[in-house]
Amino acid sequence: MSIDELKRENAELKAAKLELQGQIGLMQTIFDNLSEGVVASSLEGEFFLANPIAQEIAGMGPSEGEGHPEEWSEIYGTFYPDGTTPYPSTELPLVKAMRGEVTDNVKLFLRNQNRPEGIFINVSGRPLFNEVGDLIGGVVAIRDITDMEAIRDQLEITVNQLQTQNAVMDAIFNSIGDGIAVVDKDGKYVMFNDATKRMGAQDMENIYTTEASEKFGIFRPDSEDFFSPDELPLARALRGKHSDNIEMLIRNLQLPDGKDVSITARPIYDKNGAIDGAVSVIRDISELKSAQNQLTIINDELTAQSQLMQSIFNSISDGVVVSDRAGHIVMFNPSAKRIVGLPAKSSTNIIRREEWMRAYSFFYPDGETPWPTDNLPLTRALRGESTDNIEIFIKNDKMSDGIYLNSSSRPLQDSDGNKIGGVLVFHDITDRLKSQEAVAQAFVQGRLEIVDTILHNIGNAINSVTVGIETVHRLLADDLLINRLTALAEALKQHEDNLGDYLKKDPQGQKVLPFLLTLSEDFRVTDEELRLTVERIRDRTKHIVDIIRTQNSYQNTSGTRKDINLAATISDAIKMILDSIDKRQIQIEIDCDNAPEEIRIQESQFHQMLVNLIKNSIEAIDELVKLGEFTEDPRIEVRAYIDDEFLCIDITDNGIGIDPEDIDKVFSAGFTTKERGNGLGLHSSANFVISSGGKIQAFSDGKGKGATIHILLRCSTIRPTNHQE
Repeated sequence: MSIDELKRENAELKAAKLELQGQIGLMQTIFDNLSEGVVASSLEGEFFLANPIAQEIAGMGPSEGEGHPEEWSEIYGTFYPDGTTPYPSTELPLVKAMRGEVTDNVKLFLRNQNRPEGIFINVSGRPLFNEVGDLIGGVVAIRDITDMEAIRDQLEITVNQLQTQNAVMDAIFNSIGDGIAVVDKDGKYVMFNDATKRMGAQDMENIYTTEASEKFGIFRPDSEDFFSPDELPLARALRGKHSDNIEMLIRNLQLPDGKDVSITARPIYDKNGAIDGAVSVIRDISELKSAQNQLTIINDELTAQSQLMQSIFNSISDGVVVSDRAGHIVMFNPSAKRIVGLPAKSSTNIIRREEWMRAYSFFYPDGETPWPTDNLPLTRALRGESTDNIEIFIKNDKMSDGIYLNSSSRPLQDSDGNKIGGVLVFHDITDRLKSQEAVAQAFVQGRLEIVDTILHNIGNAINSVTVGIETVHRLLADDLLINRLTALAEALKQHEDNLGDYLKKDPQGQKVLPFLLTLSEDFRVTDEELRLTVERIRDRTKHIVDIIRTQNSYQNTSGTRKDINLAATISDAIKMILDSIDKRQIQIEIDCDNAPEEIRIQESQFHQMLVNLIKNSIEAIDELVKLGEFTEDPRIEVRAYIDDEFLCIDITDNGIGIDPEDIDKVFSAGFTTKERGNGLGLHSSANFVISSGGKIQAFSDGKGKGATIHILLRCSTIRPTNHQE
């Protein structure tokens, strides 16, 4: 070989060497900038490549891990994801790659002397072949997924803590490979990895072409505007500028729904320090974005629910007070502050349990005996007890007259059943108790006015008798049937000599028989109406006698009791004033489906009470009609049912109603809002109810809105209905 040939060959070798060094430098730059660790080994287990991130992930370099491949699991401390079960060396992705096998996304736990805390890694392995296809070793790509696991755990904990009904996501972040793209100094793409190709970049040629951003579908995070070619991280890297975690949206034919990515780019330098190209690493952050959006939605929903609950909490009419387990009042709604009259917070901090009595002054319902703090409903709730319908009297400087409260309490517990406080719910029952007191006073007063009451009841009965007699008089006076019968008799008398021919042949005579049949039916109907009217007069007269006979029972609360049919007695009371009901075309509804068939009670007084209350409803309807404000059919409903040990009777009408200012006075003797009323109907009814050991209350939404009289009677004997038996 000549000297010139040697020189030429030497020059070619130097050029090849320089090219090879450039490629090695390029690959080294790529490996050094990867977010994944890369390790390559010969068939003998000698590491000939390990980039810095691989050494950082493993916690040691190749020299520290020298040894036979069968010892690698023990040397590097590889475990199954449970962190305790050793992973067999023979199954390690690198060892399998050295056997010519391909592995993807093997999840391992790594813990050794340099990584005592341990990390989770994701490993993929590929076999290495020389230019003639011989297996010469293996290579693995390693990713640290500890943070992803921690984020996954934290997100799961967050979702559970928020107590949403959303199903826990099957996977928050999946381990995915980074996309890698390399361009030369002219911006021409020289390499893609599979992840980048899956994003639709395989048809890209040059980053500087006008169509690059549009063809690859690179949008700004707003998903509306394209990145200009000069702004792309790779273009910036070719100008010597680093780009870190630039967020973009990629949307193209391969990714029609779009994928959020974060891109980091670095320049590639040649041996002279000149920029020879650039490399970018593309990380998929779609799941992270999705998780963040989901958390935002959850937070927004919880905020809306919290605002709704706060609105309800602030709007309810009952007072609500919440205390921590130490007895410190930590929450209360506006109704609690309004009812109690004092703020729940003091100038120093919050009112403690030992200060409750001084701040609010609790008494038993007698208004004199102080209520022990340790026995208050909220204190009992702090001990884990529940209370219902406890009546308490509060009187202090700001409420000199005092108020009565009906309160219930419940303990508060955390998810483990530990006591963390108590809640108290209460409402003001002062008006109700005053109403009951007024009824009781009316009862006492009524015992002194029994004669007026009896006269009132007799007056009601006599009025009914008078109406009945007027009905009889109307039916008998100027009776058309008598006139028609008289006219027929005169017509027949005129034809008494030829009566047979007249009835058979005369057109008028032929109408006599049908006329007699019709007249007979009319007489029957009139007779039935007279009979029923006379029966009602008889019943009303008997009722007057019963009132007089039983007047002594008003002086004796025990009275004579007997078993009566409840539904029949209500019907009898309605019959007493049926003329008044029919005259006004009032609809009467009786509902005894949930009441006993028979009750034991003082029959006459019970009957009179029903008459008085139904008559009161009729008069209330008259009052509203008189004002010209009646817009619906008049109706009265009588409903009887059992509530605990009481027989309840509700008499409801859609009449004039009761003014709120008069609601506590309606049972007082002599009180009336009617022009001709005497105020004894409701008063005598209240007397009977209270003397029977019961209660009576009036309810109304105000003038023109109807009213309900609610009666509770203690019955010594109750026979259930057939369907109850």
